Amino acid sequence: MLKLHNITKSYGEVKALKELSIELNEGEIFVLLGPTGAGKTTTLKITAGLLKPDYGKVYFNGIDVTEVPPAFRDVAFVFENYNLIPIYNVYDNIAFALRSRITRVDDTEIDRRVNAYSRDLHINHLLDRRTNTLSGGEIQRVALARALVRQASLNLFDEPLSNLDLKLREELRVEFKELHKKYQSTIFYVTHDHDSAVSIADRIGIINEGVLYQIDTPDNLIKDPDNVIVAILINSPAINIIDCFLEGKTLFLKQNTPVYELTGAEMDKIERQTREKELQIGIKPRSIGIGKRKENLNFSAKILHIEYQGYNKVINVDLLGINIRILTNEKVARGYGDLLDINFPKKEVFIFNKKDGRRVRY
Repeated sequence: MLKLHNITKSYGEVKALKELSIELNEGEIFVLLGPTGAGKTTTLKITAGLLKPDYGKVYFNGIDVTEVPPAFRDVAFVFENYNLIPIYNVYDNIAFALRSRITRVDDTEIDRRVNAYSRDLHINHLLDRRTNTLSGGEIQRVALARALVRQASLNLFDEPLSNLDLKLREELRVEFKELHKKYQSTIFYVTHDHDSAVSIADRIGIINEGVLYQIDTPDNLIKDPDNVIVAILINSPAINIIDCFLEGKTLFLKQNTPVYELTGAEMDKIERQTREKELQIGIKPRSIGIGKRKENLNFSAKILHIEYQGYNKVINVDLLGINIRILTNEKVARGYGDLLDINFPKKEVFIFNKKDGRRVRY
């Protein structure tokens, strides 16, 4: 449906996108996930035709549209700051794009669509209101309705929920999925919010500093990251990344504390991928258990502080000067400075090449 091929874009000395290639399937929700400054908004603007790439091509249904103006690309765009028109009421904001000379939708159809989408987004009681009288959640719903009412081939969403509080974000994520199922629209959604990405996406692309690292389903990215950047961005709470080194067949922490010994077969696999001895290991907070388990790797750490997250809690501990986060629902009747036994299975440990972040599979 949409194909971005080798897109490169610079702003002066800053390279915002570096040979980025993405293909979207018709009817899917594709999420581009990355931190602020990763190149997400630039990618959307190039897709919409609001920016031209320095290099690369944009294709819609196999047709090169790189030089086609935005008005003729059949896309709808929800900006991060919503861009509603303050002199219009809610009805006229939603209907605005349908009244353009290019779209040419008759008044009866405009009225049908505005009322249908406003009902779906629970804002039909606000149609006569001015936008400056609306709450943040109401403004967001109006912006979504204004985009979806166009029934464009492609909907572009730039951090659409970032300005809302947690409760509203959760509500709108659920409604977002329901609307997508009902209308089967194709959505290209960019965000820095991990929870929004994994809860709504069919597939996610991980981007950082203009580089696209990996594209896959949320589950596959969590289970099988190709790079340390992917492992960091796709996990919440953030994955624990620990510097280590390989000496002989043993993986050590920097303080010469052994993590575990590798088998001959595992070493053969590692040596086929890298000769580097400076590595990093990644352990998900949810993979670390409390107490000792004979079949697992066991360590003792000092408790720093505990973050309560409803049913779960995140325990921050000091392991040989390294801050480790543990996600658990177990009761911990200890506090700052107390020793805590922790364990994790060897199979849950990811190894990354420290030099370039690539996953080392063993």
